[in-house]
Amino acid sequence: MKSSRSAKTLAAAAHEAAVKEVMTTPKPGLVDAEGRGCHEDMDCAMFIKSAEAIAPFWEIQAEAGLSLLPPKEALAKLREAGAEAELAMFRATGGINTHKGLIYLMSLLLYGAGFAAAAGGGAARAAEAASLVVRGSVASELASLASRPPDRPLSNGEKLFLAHGVTGIRGEAEGAFPSVTRHGLPVLRKSVASGASENDAGLAALLEIMAVCCDSNVIHRSGFDYWKNIYPPLVAEARRKFDPLRPDYRPLRELEKKFLPLRVSPGGAADLLSCTYFLYLFEKI
Repeated sequence: MKSSRSAKTLAAAAHEAAVKEVMTTPKPGLVDAEGRGCHEDMDCAMFIKSAEAIAPFWEIQAEAGLSLLPPKEALAKLREAGAEAELAMFRATGGINTHKGLIYLMSLLLYGAGFAAAAGGGAARAAEAASLVVRGSVASELASLASRPPDRPLSNGEKLFLAHGVTGIRGEAEGAFPSVTRHGLPVLRKSVASGASENDAGLAALLEIMAVCCDSNVIHRSGFDYWKNIYPPLVAEARRKFDPLRPDYRPLRELEKKFLPLRVSPGGAADLLSCTYFLYLFEKI
C-alpha cells in the first residue's frame, strides 16, 4: 500500500474515532446522541460538525509518521497542522472548544500510528512513538512555570500543575497513553470479543479510563478535592454495576445525575476514548 493511501486510511480512522466517541451513548456528563450532558453550549450535531472540520488535517499528521520523520522534527509539523485544525474547529463551532484536547492527542497518535505502520508494530508501538514527540514536555512546559512564569495569563492546566502537580493530557501523552493502552483499549477489545456491541464496549472502556486518568476537565469544573475524594468512588460504583454484555444503562444515568449539580464533565476521558477507538481501528487496518 502506498504511503499516501496509508495516510488517508489513518486519517479516516481518526475521523471515525472522533465520531464514534460522541455517538457512544449514554456517557455520564458528556455530549452524546441523547443529550448535552453537563454542557449548555454544545450538542451532538456540533461535535459531528467539528469532527468534519478538523478531519482534513489528520492526513498531514499521519504522513509525518509514515515518512519516519524523527520525533523532534515532527513536533513543528504537528503543531502547525494542529493550529490550523483548531482554527477550523472554532470556525465550525462559532468559537466553542469541542476538540482542542483531542487535536493535541490525536495529532501525536497519528504520527505514532504512521511511524508504527512504516517501521512495524501495533497499538503499543504507535503510542510509544507518539510519546517521543513530546518527551520532556512536562518538565519544559510545566515544571519551569514556577521559576519562569510566562508573559501571559496561565491556562487552566498550568494553574492545576502549579497548585497540585496535575500533568493532564501532557502527562498522558508523554507517558505513552497509559490510560488508553493499559486500560481503555484492553477493555474495549475484551468486551467486543465477548459479544458486546461496540457502543457498550466503548462505555465500559470510558468508565475504565475515567477511573485512572488525570482529568483536568473534572478538576476545573468541580475542584481538586472533588476529583481526588468524591469522583473516584462514584465512578467505581458505576464501573462495578455496568456490564457491557448485559447492558443496563441505569448506573450511567445515575452517575450523570450526580454530576449535574456541579456540571462535572469528564472531557479528558472522552478524548482518551476517541484515542482508544483510534488504536482499536488501527489494529484492524
